[in-house]
Amino acid sequence: MRYKLGDSGPAVSDIRERLVRLGLLPSSNSIEFDNEVLSAIKSFQTARGLSVDGMVGADTWARLDEAVWALGDRDLLFTPGHLIHGDDVAQLQQRLSQLGFSCGRVDGIFGKLTDHAVREFQKSIGISADGVVGLDTVQGLHRLAKTVAGGNAAALREKLRHESKRTGIADKVVVLDVGNDPFTDPAFSADAIELASQVVDLLEGKLSALGTTVLLTHSKDGRPTTITRADFANSAAADVLLSVQIGISSDPSMRGVSAYHFAGTHGYSVLGVELATFVVDQVIAFTQLTNPQIKGKSWTLLRATTMPAVVVELGFITNNEDSLLVRDPALLNQSALGLVAALIKFFEPG
Repeated sequence: MRYKLGDSGPAVSDIRERLVRLGLLPSSNSIEFDNEVLSAIKSFQTARGLSVDGMVGADTWARLDEAVWALGDRDLLFTPGHLIHGDDVAQLQQRLSQLGFSCGRVDGIFGKLTDHAVREFQKSIGISADGVVGLDTVQGLHRLAKTVAGGNAAALREKLRHESKRTGIADKVVVLDVGNDPFTDPAFSADAIELASQVVDLLEGKLSALGTTVLLTHSKDGRPTTITRADFANSAAADVLLSVQIGISSDPSMRGVSAYHFAGTHGYSVLGVELATFVVDQVIAFTQLTNPQIKGKSWTLLRATTMPAVVVELGFITNNEDSLLVRDPALLNQSALGLVAALIKFFEPG
């Protein structure tokens, strides 16, 4: 269910209440999804790194729920299969990281690394290391909050971990994904998937020839959900995830190469930025595509993966000029060469 301008009812009332709690909407008894709500939702989506469509679908609804939690509002713990998401988790990760306890990047997801960091912190302050972030743990974090401040410790650790992997691409595990979901226009989706799949097939062959282990998130039998694809990359302990898609937009002027890396309200992937930069630079160098852009998003595929992940749009099938380019087999091959060059640079020594 997607709630949009003109809708009304209890669900819209709930949306309005959450926006009021976040300071994005003045208090009101209205149950209408009016222009005021539309503007607030767009602002929220922009701030959260979501696709900005002004509608409340599953992703936006989930992020609205996450945003109302502050550290200490509820007990937090690692629950395999049902990971807790929320701003309170992101605040926890920030404080742990600043205090020297590594929990990965600040993504607002209470996973294994966060659980380990919590237990280590609990040991260090002499309380039960049960992994439950309750009153004692929160008070311990508050007491030490003033002793360490500033900097981006998570980004620094991410960067340092990658240094040991700068040994060339031959021994790396790369997960390739075909993007384009959810589709904005079914009339273009089949062609977009087919063209993106051709690039991925070319990319798989070129990387395999260099000695890289290549894994695919999809098969001919179907396309798994986004979270399933992210879990697959995590379980494979991949060094990189690269999702290839052909852009689809309701705006026919949208064109060119865009690369998206993880960026949320509380943190971002410094290696995602680096890889996205290489991707855009090399695709532009190898093809006739134009208008390079690098953008931060908190889409599930970027947020839920623990390795550097990038979604790349190789032109827009809905743009007249790009549509001609992306249907050219030579352009698709050159795009694959550009992506290989980007991955080589990402892992090259020094």
